Amino acid sequence: MNKKRAYDLPTRIFHWVFAGLFLFSFIVAKAIDDDSSLYSYHMLAGFFMVFLLVLRVGWGFVGSRYARFSSLKLAPSELRQYFTSVISSKSKRYLGHNPASSYAALGMYAFTFGLAITGILMSKGIGKDFFEEIHELCATGFIITVILHIAGVILHHLKHRDGLLFSMVNGVKDDVEGEQEINSNHPVVALISVGLIIIFGLYLNQNYDSNTQKLNLFGTQIELGEDDHKHSEKKERSHNDFQNDEHEDEHDDVD
Repeated sequence: MNKKRAYDLPTRIFHWVFAGLFLFSFIVAKAIDDDSSLYSYHMLAGFFMVFLLVLRVGWGFVGSRYARFSSLKLAPSELRQYFTSVISSKSKRYLGHNPASSYAALGMYAFTFGLAITGILMSKGIGKDFFEEIHELCATGFIITVILHIAGVILHHLKHRDGLLFSMVNGVKDDVEGEQEINSNHPVVALISVGLIIIFGLYLNQNYDSNTQKLNLFGTQIELGEDDHKHSEKKERSHNDFQNDEHEDEHDDVD
């Protein structure tokens, strides 16, 4: 079957850098104690994801045909029909995003903004316990969306073998009747995007003080780690809780 270009270079670059940053942030959050200075890189990766998302939103309005948000299949009826067709022998194919991947993309974008906003509020000590719960919910929602998205891509590949599995690598899919391929991979925009990504990475590196764990983000000081005072209070609370538990155990023994 003939191949058609579906996804341009800027879209594919965003896809893989965004995925890599989320994976890195998730591993740091799960493997590194939040008292460690290395934990700050979890939040730095989060800021990087938001920057990428801003670039992607812009490209979603001016990019090529299937990079634009207008190409997303968001009609609930079409989503329902798509899921119904998945279990039949004649599920519909799309050159761009199908209804399921359209909703998955928007879900991941929304969860990313939610993670960033709650993370900043937590760092400023605003409703920390409440926003920590919301932060965890956003992270869980993101992970579930990713798992369902990957499962859907694999299921689609096993059923159709139309190039979807590798379309975010090579940018092409099998021909879909009635749908036009994109005219260009936009290599110049891709090069500019890579340059902006590198520049922002260097900016974060230059404006992050690993000693104080503070980030100067466009003139705003953001604390990415617990300062000594807060850390001492946390240790003191833990010590007091331990002593209270010991007193309760001694009291129970006396009884």
